[in-house]
Amino acid sequence: MMTDQESARGIVVGYDGSAQSEVAVRWAAAEARLRGAPITVCHAWEVYLGAAPIAVPVSDLKAAAETVLATGVEHARRETEDVHAVLGTGGAASVLMRAAAEAELVVVGSRGHGGFVELMLGSTAAELAAHAPCPVVVMRETSGGRQDGPGPVVVGVDGSPSSLAALDLGFAEARLHGAELSVVLAWPASAEVKEAPLIDEEGLRELAERRLAQLAGPLHATHPDVAVRTEVVTGPPREVLLSAAKTARLLVVGTRGLGGFRGLLLGSVSHALLHHAPCPVAVAHRSEAHDAA
Repeated sequence: MMTDQESARGIVVGYDGSAQSEVAVRWAAAEARLRGAPITVCHAWEVYLGAAPIAVPVSDLKAAAETVLATGVEHARRETEDVHAVLGTGGAASVLMRAAAEAELVVVGSRGHGGFVELMLGSTAAELAAHAPCPVVVMRETSGGRQDGPGPVVVGVDGSPSSLAALDLGFAEARLHGAELSVVLAWPASAEVKEAPLIDEEGLRELAERRLAQLAGPLHATHPDVAVRTEVVTGPPREVLLSAAKTARLLVVGTRGLGGFRGLLLGSVSHALLHHAPCPVAVAHRSEAHDAA
């Protein structure tokens, strides 16, 4: 077992014994096998000093945490062989971020109990989404994971640095899985054209379609074996992406955006995607290269 101060390589996954965390471990382990990478299963536990009728020895709490972690490792070993474990002390996000400092991917369930309680509903979710050192994949119990299915990888793009990072990740995942990449831009039902009086609404949409193709072009040249489809779809970002996710194996978004994707992980759009998407949701993080572009 690794210590909670060591950094893992490959894929890091949080496990707390909940149904959603089991789905996360199985998905992450299958991904690790596909990538030829190790997987590290993490469990976080804390000692609470609040009032209680009976004091519980710390040794008992740690033993219970070790039992939970061992179950997570067992689930992972059903999918792949190179499995490691981390039993961390402290908050779930801190344990995961320490473990994932050099990882390719960190995977969590959208909700859980124990060390990962309400992971995607409060400050832990915001901290992990904003500061994780690698892409974050969020699994719901019903999202299953479609590694071997025919669905595309769907990326939500709006031109922001975060969405360009999502486009990078989308191409990489599509190539890894031999899947089609669907690049989607949500377009408002009525576009504002006051600052461009010589361009009507349809002309503005055509410009957006060309810009979307331009954004995907350089990455497509780098990954010519990936089949790419770009779409400008009318509607609110939440509805557009949830609809696109119905047949997707993975939905990829950035942490923050502009226009239709502003505050993607901070408000109602965040809740819709993370709690209602029928597939895993990957959150890509902006890089210095994208900020300079």
